[in-house]
Amino acid sequence: GIVYCVDAKTGEIQYEERLPRAAQFYASPILAAGRVYYLGRNGRCFVVAAKPSFELLATNELEAGREVFNASPIALDGELLIRSDRRLYCIGT
Repeated sequence: GIVYCVDAKTGEIQYEERLPRAAQFYASPILAAGRVYYLGRNGRCFVVAAKPSFELLATNELEAGREVFNASPIALDGELLIRSDRRLYCIGT
């Protein structure tokens, strides 16, 4: 549940923050539309601004019941595709 931002040129850590109410994470984080998405196994998704200072933009939860989320989300045409062990979700405007 700890996220890091590192300067790619120098290796200097810009920030190190613990996500609130963090879950286990099997999925890889993804970058889309200037945001980094961290999807927990319990269906809770943390959205962090992709910038050198930590800013938690949102925490979203899928009403998934007993589903488990191990797969990494995919960004496609302005939508997020999220797969659990039982369903495929498409989230967009």
